[in-house]
Amino acid sequence: MSASRYLAYVRCAAAEAPQAEVIDQMSKVPLAAPINLWTSDPAVMIGTQGAIIGHLFTRALPSRRIRELNAAETNAAIVTHGQSLIRDYWGGYVAIFQIAGGDIVIVRDPSGSLPAFWREIDGGVVLAPQVGTPPFAASDGISVDLDALLIHMWHPFYAGEQTCLSGVREIVPGGRLHIGPSTQRSDLLWQPWNHITGRARLGPASIEHLRATVLDAIKTWAGEFASISSGLSGGLDSSIVCAGLAGATSSPRGFHMSWTDREGDEKSYAQLVARALDMPLDIFPYDLDAIDVAQPVVAHAARPLMAHYAQSTAKAQDMIAERHNIGAFFTGHGGDNVFGMTHSIAPILDRNRDGAGVRAVIASLRDVSKLHDASYATILLHIARHVVRGARKAARGTPGFLNVERLNAAKERIAIHPWLAPPEGIALGAAAHIRALARAVGYEGFHDRRVQPPTIAPLLAQPVMELCLGIPSWRWIEGGIDRSMARRAFSSDLPPAITARRTKGGPAGFLDRYYWDNEGKILSFLRSGFLIDHDLIRGVPLPDPQSGSPAYDRAHARRLLGLAGAESWARQWAG
Repeated sequence: MSASRYLAYVRCAAAEAPQAEVIDQMSKVPLAAPINLWTSDPAVMIGTQGAIIGHLFTRALPSRRIRELNAAETNAAIVTHGQSLIRDYWGGYVAIFQIAGGDIVIVRDPSGSLPAFWREIDGGVVLAPQVGTPPFAASDGISVDLDALLIHMWHPFYAGEQTCLSGVREIVPGGRLHIGPSTQRSDLLWQPWNHITGRARLGPASIEHLRATVLDAIKTWAGEFASISSGLSGGLDSSIVCAGLAGATSSPRGFHMSWTDREGDEKSYAQLVARALDMPLDIFPYDLDAIDVAQPVVAHAARPLMAHYAQSTAKAQDMIAERHNIGAFFTGHGGDNVFGMTHSIAPILDRNRDGAGVRAVIASLRDVSKLHDASYATILLHIARHVVRGARKAARGTPGFLNVERLNAAKERIAIHPWLAPPEGIALGAAAHIRALARAVGYEGFHDRRVQPPTIAPLLAQPVMELCLGIPSWRWIEGGIDRSMARRAFSSDLPPAITARRTKGGPAGFLDRYYWDNEGKILSFLRSGFLIDHDLIRGVPLPDPQSGSPAYDRAHARRLLGLAGAESWARQWAG
């Protein structure tokens, strides 16, 4: 089963808009000009004015799939210019329709699970969920946007609409694009800070509310697929997703990626969860041979993915999909972000700002101390520094090996993601929560949408995000435990060894090993390619074959390997 796909030509000249009934195994949707739309799956029609592509679910629990709108619902979508879709439904969708006056509106749901890339063409717009094939191919005149690529290498989540391809923009999650006769303009229909106001101070009932909302999102998505494989790292978030799937009718499987060192060997935790849930578990080792630094980590992407472990994960997923006829891959991606994970003093400051009283603030001070194993004196010192310096508002990226002068100039041209620019006066922890969500939404896995199953991140469902944004930062660390509310909500579903975990491993050791085994190749690759030629990176030395040991420490090794991911991605667009 492949992921949902679509292709739309809006207000394009007749010579530019194809008339074929079938394009790339997608069927044309019966709409009048100026919209020409093809989809891989049946669409939800918005009368004769447009359609909704992807998955649309009801708000009321239990959620159910919406396959058609009645006259009142259709009228509401058109009259509100898409606001009713955000208000009354959730899912993974892109809606495109004509409103009064003739303008075209395109809406992307807040989770961003169905991408929406667009570019202007002869006064109109062409829209698709994936680049790399016509009309979003290098042969269509698309090239790398050097400033945007530089920004991405510094801060992968900084930019909003602008991708790393010139002229190719993205409707941000929760965003709306208006297409008029001669101009286009974007705005936000869903703004995360609107769900911060009056943050919930609920008691134990909120734990059940959180559990019910998360389970509904997982089970609703699960009901769309005949077979599911869900990543099971052994950490809290992936375990919660698997717990939600365990009661589904789709007979889910877990899959786990493991490495040989202490940090990367998490098999025992994954096996513990699989046994508790009676779920089959496929275990794959991270494969050094699956990594090819000369190939893009993900080829059909509008921005480079810089984490090479994804090549090994994708190879394992291909094997699982072939063996078990998998309809979708589920993931706990975004759990840290949505469940308010924090490494700061923000909960103390937020609770004080809330006027909670001295005892409550001291309780949060105690929680932060326990969470970070830090003394009260150390925490109070950080608070004093915050008071003197004020909150840091500038986005912080990784400038290592970049042309800093050119980077600073690029920041003046590339607009920041709107979620990273919340209104003045928002609580410190709330702003951090929103920044974390901006790093997570829009996740679509590692695969080519045309031929491989979709990747579903149910923890980023709109109702889950909205509920969690309404929970104050100090509630997430009660008892000195990160993601405290999520742990308590699923304590009866998971083994105590999982809900009590405070640390978790990952593929870092695998990436280190690949770098150290291939340092000469990686450094030579970076020194002889696109990034150097366009003066985007500097200071990459020649490899030293005489030394017999790595030239760089662990942090620099990962940085250079990440830059190699940007290099290989850029080369495919340079021809």
